Parts: sequence; C-alpha cells; structure tokens
Amino acid sequence: MGGSEEKQEPPREEVPRISSGTPYLDQILAGGWLRGGTYIVTGPPGTGKTTLGNQFCFSVAERGDRALYVTLLAETHARMMLHLRSLRFFRPDFVGERVFYLSGTSVLKDKGPHGLLELLTRTVREKHIKVLVLDGFTLVRERSASPLELREFLQGLSVLCGLTDCTTLLLSTETNKAMDVEYAMADGILALSAELLGLKAIRGLEILKFRGSDNIPGRHTFLINERGVSIYPRWEAVYRKTPEVIPDSSVRLRFGVPSLDAMCQGGVVSFSSTLLLGSPGSGKTLLGLHYLAEGARNGEPGLYFGFAESGETLMRKTKSVGLDLEPSMKRGLIRLESRAPVETLPDAMVQELMDMVSQHHYRRVFIDGLEPFAKDAIDPERTTRFLSALLNALRDKHITPVITEQTNTLFGPDLHSPIKGAEAIFDNLIFLRFVELNGRLRRLLSVLKMRDSDNDPFLREFVISSKGLQVQAAYAALQGMLTGLPTHRQHSAYESAGPPEPPQPSRAPPTGPRTTQKAPKLLQALKRRSRKPGGRQ
Repeated sequence: MGGSEEKQEPPREEVPRISSGTPYLDQILAGGWLRGGTYIVTGPPGTGKTTLGNQFCFSVAERGDRALYVTLLAETHARMMLHLRSLRFFRPDFVGERVFYLSGTSVLKDKGPHGLLELLTRTVREKHIKVLVLDGFTLVRERSASPLELREFLQGLSVLCGLTDCTTLLLSTETNKAMDVEYAMADGILALSAELLGLKAIRGLEILKFRGSDNIPGRHTFLINERGVSIYPRWEAVYRKTPEVIPDSSVRLRFGVPSLDAMCQGGVVSFSSTLLLGSPGSGKTLLGLHYLAEGARNGEPGLYFGFAESGETLMRKTKSVGLDLEPSMKRGLIRLESRAPVETLPDAMVQELMDMVSQHHYRRVFIDGLEPFAKDAIDPERTTRFLSALLNALRDKHITPVITEQTNTLFGPDLHSPIKGAEAIFDNLIFLRFVELNGRLRRLLSVLKMRDSDNDPFLREFVISSKGLQVQAAYAALQGMLTGLPTHRQHSAYESAGPPEPPQPSRAPPTGPRTTQKAPKLLQALKRRSRKPGGRQ
C-alpha cells in the first residue's frame, strides 16, 4: 500500500514479413514487406518496375505460395513472357500453376475501378493468392470519376489484402504526387529513378514512405541484369557503428620485404589500414602481392581484389621478381579476384567484397585500386564516409587491409591523391614515386605516417629486379626528394642513414623514444590531415 508498481508494457508483437525476392531490398526494408500491406512502386517507364514486380511473384512461387500479376497495359502476356525468359528467376513451369497472369484492361474500361476490384477479389479468393501485383495503376487513377471513387477502390483493396493476408504492389508511372489520395492511403511508397552521370546511366531507389517499420532512408543504387533487379544500399548507411576491434600494436604483419618491414618497426600494426599511394609503375601492386604472399607463408589466407590486371597477368608479374603465388593459391591461401573497372557501382563492389570476406574468413585483403570504389561514387561528398565505413567493416572482420591509390600525375612536384581526404582516413601511409637522378629514373619509397607506431623517417630507394624487392640506403645528401626535384645539401652526421636494420623477431612494439625530424611540406600536410577512420581525431 505504501507504493505503486509500474506496469510493464507487453513486448510489441512483430508484424509478419514477406521477402521481396530482391537482393538487399529486404535489408533496406528492415526485413521485407509487411504481410497484407499495400505498396506503391513508382517511377518513369524503363526504371525496372515490371521486372521488380515479376521477380517478387516468382520468389513467392519458389517458396510454394501463389502470385497474381494483373496488367492494365497494352503489352500482351506473350510479349512479357518473351522478355522474362532471359532472366534467371523466371520459371516457365510456374506459369499457370503458381504464378498467374491476368489482363484487367477490358474490365477497367467497361466497368471502371469498381469492376476491377470485383475481378481482383474473386481471383484472389479462388486461387488463394498471397502476392498481387497490379501493373499500370496510373490507369486506375485516370479511370476514376472522382477522388472518392479512387479512395473506395484503395480501401476495398486494403480490406481484401487484410482478410486474405495478400501483399500487394501497385506499379505506377506517377511521380511527385505525395498529397494525392493513393499516396496517403498506401502503406509504403518506393520511388525508382534513372539518371545520367556523364555518359553512365545510374538507377536509384528511395523509400518515400514505409508505415509500421524502420527502413534505411535516402537513395540507393541498383542494377538490372540477367539476375533481375539487384539493389545495393549505401554502404555508409548500412555500416554506421564504431568498430569493436581495435589495432593491436603488439602484433605486426610483415610485407615480406625485410628492409621495408624494418622501416615499419617489424610490419604494420594488426587490424590497421594501409594506403600505398604512388605513381603508375612505382611498385604498388607488387608490394601488395608480397604482403599477401608473406601472409600465406604464415598460414594467413589473403584476398586480392583488383581492377587493372587479370590473375594470369599478376602471376607472371610476380614470377618475374622471384615470387611464385601458385603454390599458395592451390592451398587456398591466396585468391585473386579481378574486375573490369567499367560501369561499376561502389556499393555493389563493396557488398561483393564483404560477402567473399564473410564466406572465406580472410585475414589479409589487398584492394588494388581505390578509384573504382570511391572516385565513381555518385555523390563526391560520400567519399570519406564511404571509405571510413569500408575500413571499419574490414577491421571488425579481423582483417588488416592494404589498398593502393594512384597519384594524379606520373612526374612533377605536384603529386597528390585524386580522391580528396582519402589519405587522412588510413592508419598508415606509404608513398612511392619516381625521381630523376643523374639522368636516370629511380623509385623512391617513404613511410609518411604510421598510427600507433614509430617508423623510419628517411626517404629510400625502392628497387624492383629479378632478385625481388629491396629498399636501399636513404638519400641523406639530397633534399627535396618528395617534390621530384632533389638538390644537394651539406652532409650531416645525424642524417646519414644506411639500409634499415632487419626487424627483430619479437612481436612486441618498440619502447624507445620516437625519432623526430623536420619533415618536408607534403609530409607535414598529410600528417596534419590525419585522423581516425570515421572522423575521430
């Protein structure tokens, strides 16, 4: 009597879902369509509405339920079947057994929306339909004598869906009608679009409304190919959490180039991210493949994911420097995956990469080419968020990635990242470039930064030959090496630096004081821009 007990609300009962049958659309919809709901899919002609609707029907048929596809358009069913035969989801044996096609054109013309509703009600009940797709809903709106008649049609359809547990998609070409009757009464609205980015066609999807459920807002890209419609949510919207795995400086992952590993105090910190930034031909790809080969020697499976060269070309290239990948590939410790860098969608590539990582549990991933991932993003403002989400996702998979990026030019003093802000997101930055000395081109390598670790501050020659990869003595007698325009300066005992000492076998990080040295302007600028993945200082 001295107090009152708080009543706990019973847990909310989850509304049953039905899968859309479209890759990753269920993820955007937080689990799929709500059973018994009525949804409008709108967009101009050619954006994929018909393909999306048929894909939904056949996915339901695969699970043993029945679907009804009603068309109000001029296209005949025979013509539609001809178009669908090229798609993998199409099953001709399901037509007439689990997927039914019906024309409502004459009924709508003769009896109006009320007559069409009677036809739908009778067919749904008789055939025990669980999915209804009405293609050409715009014509129902045009045939309605008043907004009241259209409202009555939608209300009757909603009652039918609720009683029969039937989920309905209304395909419409109407756009920008957010205040109209049908938009107010529908349970959800998906808007499809198609636009040109230069000469490249980009298809997009946006959830304008989804009653009774969470969803991933904003615009998402999708493809239409032999698999049908494949929708890819924006990666930074999918992976928004702070990574739970943190870099471990007591464990180092080596490149397999002793002198470079010495410059990195025994290798890169585990679970950190490394960017190899350099001119074309400076050795980025070979260095990344060396990183995978070293992991294979230690029993750590690795993945190459690149865009410029085929697997056969890569194997010939590594053999020319004394590195044979074939034994490790046969043992399943190295996998080479190459993609053509044309007409790519960044979100689709990341999803493919993460699916491979989840399936095969790689520990080292080498992405040879950052540009197809980030430079082709639809919105350039997405770039840093997109890359941060990618690196965070790889880290949470216990992966230590190495990624390459080309500088904007081959020679000259003005070499920088073509993707603004990319170098600041990575934990480690290794810079490779060409420099001319005494009429001869030489490769230069420097470790510009290593987060959570000391590193060798000197600029050293990077030699690629049939004997392998070597990092040699520093050019202590020259200045301006990072600009590509070196000049002689007075010799200093402090600046004399021979080849770096081989890394110690211990995996613990060094405990001595960090060496400091006045850095060139480019190095200072890059360090000032450095920050944690995800934007943390």
